[in-house]
Amino acid sequence: MKPLYRNLVVATLLLVVAVSFILVRFYAAAGQFTTLTAVMQVSADCRALPSVPGPEDIVIDHERGIAFVAAVDRRAIRAGASEVRGGIYAIDLQGDPAGWVLRPVTAHVPAEFQPHGLGLHISASGERTLSVVNHAGGVDKVELFNVDQDGVLSHRASVQDPLFVNLNDVQPVGPTRFYATNDHGTASSFWGSVHDLFGLARANLVYFDGTSVRVVADGLRYANGVNVSLDGGQVYVAETGDMVLRILSRDIASGDLTPLDYIALGTGVDNIDVAPDGMLLIGAHPKLLDFVAHAGDAAELSPSQVVRLVPREGGGGVGDTVYLNLGEELSGSSVAASYGDKMLIAGVFEPKILVCTMPPLPS
Repeated sequence: MKPLYRNLVVATLLLVVAVSFILVRFYAAAGQFTTLTAVMQVSADCRALPSVPGPEDIVIDHERGIAFVAAVDRRAIRAGASEVRGGIYAIDLQGDPAGWVLRPVTAHVPAEFQPHGLGLHISASGERTLSVVNHAGGVDKVELFNVDQDGVLSHRASVQDPLFVNLNDVQPVGPTRFYATNDHGTASSFWGSVHDLFGLARANLVYFDGTSVRVVADGLRYANGVNVSLDGGQVYVAETGDMVLRILSRDIASGDLTPLDYIALGTGVDNIDVAPDGMLLIGAHPKLLDFVAHAGDAAELSPSQVVRLVPREGGGGVGDTVYLNLGEELSGSSVAASYGDKMLIAGVFEPKILVCTMPPLPS
């Protein structure tokens, strides 16, 4: 064999091995080698509550018994429809669940509104701030709303910054202060896909102190949901690409964060709900590539999962799955939020919200 030909064969084999390794690692990281069957499903006695399409995130005001839902028809946006406007909707939870309905609470400000993640802050004096990621107009912003006694919103301010490159979720920690995740370190969909394929940790968490924005945690793989512990001393970040919940210690005065711990959950974690007792509910995608297929075609089912986690002081926690479905009942679950013995589960594209009974904690 001639040297040139031999070198070409060796180079080709090395390339095949390298590409195979990258693809196997990518499929494994996406959960595609995870086996899910009907007998593995975890039922939670659910009924469907009709919704506008795309109720991607939910946050609950437990004191007033109101759930806030961020929704927009993402399939219409993907299909190229113009002037698609989403909204925030409220559900009054204090009555019989059979009578729960969504009511719009967003006035027509901002005029262009395509909400994604949202978060609620309640001050010591009872002042409510609802913060919402807005993707409208091709520029990511965080919208700040005041909340009245009935849950109706009035727009207070828009925050825009060059560090908002691909916002996903937001969690306020004061009337003007908030943390927000960039799920990719680039606004380019092409380079974002490259980051996903090669497992590059380019996502981050940013902090707005009321005046300016700065990065407070980086080197993350698809930073998704974000929330804060009840005492404000810890920040939780769902890292979808690594299938872990990242826990960071928070300096309340400065907003600075220090890595504390992480919990491997083995599923594509999404939004994080913190209950009044400190328990976490995390919406998740067990098979991320199935979710990608579902995003492109509603007929393609994507398994849905909800993980419950009881944090331990100093890090770690005890977790279990409280809902698991192959996608027939709900595809592409992105959030679960608890209210008493009920939990509301919703997805990125579905025109419904599941109202389910929370299974008891394992003994």
